[in-house]
Amino acid sequence: MPDEFPSFYANVVQITSGPFDLTMDFGFKTPEQLQAGGSAHDRVARVSMSLSHAKSMLPLLARAIADYESQVGSIPAPGFETDSKG
Repeated sequence: MPDEFPSFYANVVQITSGPFDLTMDFGFKTPEQLQAGGSAHDRVARVSMSLSHAKSMLPLLARAIADYESQVGSIPAPGFETDSKG
């Protein structure tokens, strides 16, 4: 096993799942691609895992984000806005 693994930055993810597994295609959308609109992006990595492994990652990701937000403040993210209507 190599001592170092490649690192990638991704600002796009497409997720597909089947009855036994989940695949995440991570991509990078350049500023030019953002301006052009549409879904064009460059794929940088593909990660596949069992559905139970993916489910076990959910609380780990939630905890990491909550820890960060407790130190730095709320992270704005689409779909997580507070509804001011009550």
